[in-house]
Amino acid sequence: MIEATAQWSVLTVDSMSEPKYAKSWRQVNDQVFVELETGQPSLGLLVTCGVPGAATGQEAGLPLQLTVADPGLAVEQRQSLLSTFARTLVDELGCTGDPVVPARLLG
Repeated sequence: MIEATAQWSVLTVDSMSEPKYAKSWRQVNDQVFVELETGQPSLGLLVTCGVPGAATGQEAGLPLQLTVADPGLAVEQRQSLLSTFARTLVDELGCTGDPVVPARLLG
């Protein structure tokens, strides 16, 4: 069973440079961070998504956090699904700043 979630994150873009998060999250580009593989059947993504009309800095202080989980999918399949999910959501929400979620999240 595939489970996909999207929520405003308690993590901030600035927190990604803190040692406890830098170990488990990798910066993909200026707007996207991906959770490194943990051995669990899930994969997470942070993406800066400015909401039109929100306070300045909202996208960095309150990024979107998306997760895809399915024990039946290989890591590459979860990456592909998460990338597609994130790109679709960013487009549908009309995120300001035009965040770019690449098709390939982890090297």
